[in-house]
Amino acid sequence: TFVNEMVIFTEGTLVVMGPFIFILVTYVHIIMAILKIRSAEGRSKAFSTCSSHLAVVTLYFGTIIFMYFRPSSSYSLTKDRLASVMYTILDPMLNPFIYSLRNNEVKGALRRMIFNRAPTN
Repeated sequence: TFVNEMVIFTEGTLVVMGPFIFILVTYVHIIMAILKIRSAEGRSKAFSTCSSHLAVVTLYFGTIIFMYFRPSSSYSLTKDRLASVMYTILDPMLNPFIYSLRNNEVKGALRRMIFNRAPTN
């Protein structure tokens, strides 16, 4: 079983962590470029675009990393089921919601819902 765990860990490192690290390095370069933008409005817009994508990437890779990079002693059927539901149902369901938060109308409706206010027209 040790050999099997090492093969899974090695493949997981290459297949999962490779793209994840590439995305993080890319975001470091993007953030450095955004910080060079002179207008506050431009920086805000760029960060808004990047933050929604980064949230989706974090959800996606976070679940995968949780599934494949934990010691075999911590395996449990409940955790596996929860991670599977998160990866197959919750992530795709949250994608449109996360990306729609860039829309001002959606942001306003969410704020009203959270703070229980009536809409103002």
